[in-house]
Amino acid sequence: MKKLAIVILIAMSMGIATVISFLIEKRFPLTNFASHNNTRYFEASNGLYGYYHLYQAKHPKGVLLWLHGDGAFEFKHPNSKRYLGGALGIKEVARQHNLTLVVPKTPSKKDETWWTNGAQNSIYLTELIKSIPTHQHLWISGFSGGAEMTTYWLLEKLPSMDVTSGGSIIFSGGGSPKIKGVSRTLPKEKYIKQPYPLTWLVGEYDDGVTSSDNFNSLKLSKEGYEFYRQQGWDSKRYIIPKFHHVLTKNNRGVYGQLLQNYLNE
Repeated sequence: MKKLAIVILIAMSMGIATVISFLIEKRFPLTNFASHNNTRYFEASNGLYGYYHLYQAKHPKGVLLWLHGDGAFEFKHPNSKRYLGGALGIKEVARQHNLTLVVPKTPSKKDETWWTNGAQNSIYLTELIKSIPTHQHLWISGFSGGAEMTTYWLLEKLPSMDVTSGGSIIFSGGGSPKIKGVSRTLPKEKYIKQPYPLTWLVGEYDDGVTSSDNFNSLKLSKEGYEFYRQQGWDSKRYIIPKFHHVLTKNNRGVYGQLLQNYLNE
């Protein structure tokens, strides 16, 4: 502890705030998160580093990757019944399907989003997933900003992750990489040979009218669905009646229930 204090004082005198942040994070990782025993550290070859929650299946048949929305609520509150926790939460659904659940936090430190540094973050995620056993059978799911990360940058990384089967279930977002200016074409047969179904799920009232950033998930999900369908992917899109952007009812999420409906063994 004394050595750490000396290093911090030296760094402060030099004005190197990033050094302090890095040392503190390394020495005292994740003291504010409830799921410390399930938390791991990962550093990618491009220099990005961060943490992820790992819920290992007893007899894993594959991996379920959950990408949080902006602000990383799911990562910070892994026991909340709004997303991961509870009898109908994402953790329980992954367990029932014998899928190891991976819930990473974006390595972007400034705004806690996936998409503002999407290309580099996709490299981080690709290398992270490749480090997890049975990742070749990969289900990708995520909410809002995590959905954007999936359709803009991550699906085209399937070959780099050695994925051979699985699918993607995309909540409240997931736009077209062509409209975003990321990729003009993503022909399905070029990226994965086996079936890899894509399912968009979006609330009936999720049109961005009442949101501060005007994020229109209905529009974006339609654009993403149409793009991937035209590229030969098995694509489906469902509108969830009576819901807005966050798919919760009585402060409990319906994400686990919806995943249960669309996950295949």
